[in-house]
Amino acid sequence: MSATNPAGAPLDGRGGADRADADDRCLDLVAGYDEDGPTAYECGALVRHTETGYSCARGHAYTYAAHREAEGWDYASDPVEAELLGRAGVIGVRPDDGRPWL
Repeated sequence: MSATNPAGAPLDGRGGADRADADDRCLDLVAGYDEDGPTAYECGALVRHTETGYSCARGHAYTYAAHREAEGWDYASDPVEAELLGRAGVIGVRPDDGRPWL
């Protein structure tokens, strides 16, 4: 039996995209404008699945919870959340660039 990502698509062993996930698109929100002014759009770039998460062609990335836990870190949306994670012995990192909150 081969490994699968959370969407159920098989992983190719090299961590790259295969036919099963060739149509997966990034759902991260990006800022933009339309006729009504500022808005947010889904990124829409192709997603490449790996054994630890996924990334898109425009640089958005996500690491699965099991791997974050094993490595001792988690996403924190602000310094307060990072502080709460720190009290539990977990490093809080910024979701947009992966840098730890100080």
